[in-house]
Amino acid sequence: MTKDEIAAFCVDQLVDILRVPKENVDVNIKFTRLGLDSAMTIYLVMELEDKLKLELDHKMLADYPTIAELSAHLAEKANAGVAAKQAG
Repeated sequence: MTKDEIAAFCVDQLVDILRVPKENVDVNIKFTRLGLDSAMTIYLVMELEDKLKLELDHKMLADYPTIAELSAHLAEKANAGVAAKQAG
C-alpha cells in the first residue's frame, strides 16, 4: 500500500472510532489532539495490522504522532516487507 492509501485508511478508521465527520480528521494533527485515547490507539493499530499484514507496536504512535507521519513510516515498512518476500 502507498502512503496515501494508508493515510486514507487511517482517516476512515478514525471517522469510525471517534464518530466524527471526515473533514474533522486532519492528517497533520496529532492523534491525541484528534481525541484518540489509549484504547482507541490499540484498536487503530489492530486494524492497521490486519490491513497491512504486519505486526505493529501500539506505542509507535508516540514516534509517529500524526496520520501523515505514521502512514509514511508504515508504507516504508510494508514496502520493505514486500521487497524481502520477493527477494526470498
